Amino acid sequence: MSTQEIPGTNLPDRPSGPTGDQSVSNKQESFSGKVIRNTLFNVVGSLWSIAIRFFMAKYIFDHIGNERHGVWFVVGILTGYFGLLDFGLVRSFDKFFAEYHTKRDYDRFNKVFNIGFVFYFLFSVITIGVIFLLYEPLMSMLGLSRDRVSTELFQESAFAMIGSVIIFGLGMSTSVFGMMMIGLQRMDIFNKISISFSILGAVGTLIVLEAGYGLRGLVVNNGIIVVLGGAVNVMAAYHLVPTLKFNPFMAEWEMFRKMFNFGTKLQVAKLANLLAFQLNTWLISAFLHVGMVTPYGFATGFIGSIRNVLLMLPSAVIPATSELESRNEKERSLEFYDRGTRYLVLFGTPICTFSIVTASLVMLAWLGPEYKLLTESVWVVKILAIGYYANLSTGVATGVAVGMGKPEYEMKFGVMLAIFSLVLCFGLVYFIGFYGPAVGSTISLTVCALYFYKLFHRYLKQPMIPFLTRMYGMPILISTLAGLVISVLQWQLVNTFEPVSRLPILAVIILEGLVFSALYIFLILRTSYMDAYDLNLFRRYLEKFGLR
Repeated sequence: MSTQEIPGTNLPDRPSGPTGDQSVSNKQESFSGKVIRNTLFNVVGSLWSIAIRFFMAKYIFDHIGNERHGVWFVVGILTGYFGLLDFGLVRSFDKFFAEYHTKRDYDRFNKVFNIGFVFYFLFSVITIGVIFLLYEPLMSMLGLSRDRVSTELFQESAFAMIGSVIIFGLGMSTSVFGMMMIGLQRMDIFNKISISFSILGAVGTLIVLEAGYGLRGLVVNNGIIVVLGGAVNVMAAYHLVPTLKFNPFMAEWEMFRKMFNFGTKLQVAKLANLLAFQLNTWLISAFLHVGMVTPYGFATGFIGSIRNVLLMLPSAVIPATSELESRNEKERSLEFYDRGTRYLVLFGTPICTFSIVTASLVMLAWLGPEYKLLTESVWVVKILAIGYYANLSTGVATGVAVGMGKPEYEMKFGVMLAIFSLVLCFGLVYFIGFYGPAVGSTISLTVCALYFYKLFHRYLKQPMIPFLTRMYGMPILISTLAGLVISVLQWQLVNTFEPVSRLPILAVIILEGLVFSALYIFLILRTSYMDAYDLNLFRRYLEKFGLR
């Protein structure tokens, strides 16, 4: 799940006695500042990633064409599926690195580190071996068999698939160093490195495409960036933890089993996410045509980016909650959950609503009026936005549950999501066609989000309905009203000025955004949704950034 003083990170200080305890206050402030910093950097990193994809996606499409762009998209999804094979171990590192660092138990910290390196090195070798043996059957499953595509496209697709999996393996071999930075709650360093190499990656993309290397050039460019980025992550990790010891023989079986048991409970949820967010691409490629992957990919690229930015808000929740739980601060964890969910909904609801209302203009500005499948992309955005909103709104709850050492709730949520997604998306692509998978995903994500809330609130022994009403009622009502207003405004502006080029369309979107934001803020401040602490918090940070 990834900055302002968000997801409940800066909780009100609690007096420890008649005279107070300054050390407790300082500790709380240190915790708050750390989570705020991490959230800010995660949001900045995510926004930067979206900006790069926004400007590069159409550029890549124009240079390699519809079919090869579909292949590039499908191969990216495939490497995501290979990530499932780690049995969910990756999710364990956030918790265990944070826990042992908080306790200053560097013996166990180093055991966790070496387990990660040994496991992912072996995992990468096996994965690369499998793809060499099975790449042709996999390509047939993805609709890229020799009898369905030209010989030239088949050869390029094979190169992209094999090369991308090798790159995936190289990245996984050094991934534990990046996981360590996240566990230490140094997302600032992690995101600085990521942003720097995304710039290099974009420059490399321009070079290889302008030189005419096409799909093969994109793969080679990615490989160079992954190798260099991995080297920098290694150096950064050793700088942060001078006591870090690389010794594969420290990989202890008991520690691995503990992490494995924790991670496997989250693996089902990881599988469910891939099913809900990436299965549809394979369904469209396999049951319709690989060329239809591109409009669906453009749509998920836009609304998925919105979702990913909003999920940066609670991205620091797991290591932060693990730290609180290590200190036995249960009450503070609950307040962290309450305030964090409120802030996520406060920002997420209007952003998702605005995305639905302005989808046609945003996609028009991005893809241009000449793109023939523009309407299809717009409708996929509108359908998926509802399901993505339901899913992202549980971001704080899932993170807090994992940080509390209760990954089984996300596992149960994942089982239900996997079943719903498989049945609905497979069925609806057959009966409805192109829009079927999007409808199936939205229904699955919405129902399963409610199911997770029910599970978690039963554990917390808190009623679910009053919580959901208090968190969601007012933001949804006000966002809907603001959305209706700008829908009328958009209709008037489009019919009056008929914008067709990008700059006039962007001007309309910006104007609508200003009206929507002003109306939403004005109305939400007239309610009791935010308490005095929230208002003081936002005032303080507005002043800090010179916005008030």
